[in-house]
Amino acid sequence: MDIPRESRRTREINLIPLVDIILMLVIFFMISTSFVASESMELSLPSGKADSSTASTKITRILIQSDGMVMVDNRTMSTDGLNTLLAQVLARDVDEKIAIFTTPGVSVQQLVNVMDTVYLTGGRNVQVDKIEVPYGT
Repeated sequence: MDIPRESRRTREINLIPLVDIILMLVIFFMISTSFVASESMELSLPSGKADSSTASTKITRILIQSDGMVMVDNRTMSTDGLNTLLAQVLARDVDEKIAIFTTPGVSVQQLVNVMDTVYLTGGRNVQVDKIEVPYGT
């Protein structure tokens, strides 16, 4: 007696849809993930009130004028001179307060350049304010 056997069919799993889904997930995660590590700097903005605690501590005052000149404690400085002076000041006291003042007409880029210099030399305690009257009068 000859019994016909049914051929066993092996079922194949189609991988193409699975690969498509995995590719879409990878693309989604790549788009939604931020790869930029942003650095930030703590900044104290003026509160409008007189602060009695700053009267007793040493503060390094940096003035940015609209013509691009930078003055530190009434001395005109270049960018290299500012780097050197800030490195010396912050070597003595890491928590030295640094106040950056701007006169009318100073661009944001000028302010950011000085803030970058302060940040790169190690300054962490920074305050920014604007001067309405000419400096030194």
